[in-house]
Amino acid sequence: MSSHSERPTLPPLHTLNLLPASYAKRLGGSPYASYERPCQRLNVPQHSWSRRRVSTSTSSTTSRSPSPTPSDASSRTSASSTSSPTSPLKSSKLTLVPSSFEDAEAIVVIPPPDAPHVPGTRPGQGLLLMGPALEHVRHPQRRIAKGTRLHPYRFARRRASNASSLFSA
Repeated sequence: MSSHSERPTLPPLHTLNLLPASYAKRLGGSPYASYERPCQRLNVPQHSWSRRRVSTSTSSTTSRSPSPTPSDASSRTSASSTSSPTSPLKSSKLTLVPSSFEDAEAIVVIPPPDAPHVPGTRPGQGLLLMGPALEHVRHPQRRIAKGTRLHPYRFARRRASNASSLFSA
């Protein structure tokens, strides 16, 4: 066996069905801009809109900053919480309290180190799930990968004394 290892043979680029560079330039961005755009809306029959209301929201992952760690949140200053008068931190005064898995309103999922990670996050970085995403994880037939850590929380009103100490340096 030689010390020189052979390099793998890769398929030709034209067989990968990638977008041409001219198409990416027309979109006004990098060649990967089309992959970073939000997903297209689903085609839902019109009669279903009369039975339920649907609200959608999109954001670009390139403009998002990572969620603060618990130690970062406790070291924030009051100046950062006064960015706008309708700031969720200022108006809702909620905090996360550890809870049982069954009673959880939010859950932090920390994938195993060898799991594929979500673009824009570091491998092993936790994800906060709420609402339908939480129900998807909590479904009885859902299998959780071995090594995944789950930290369930519920929302609780923050006491006035805790609110001022949470944002003081």
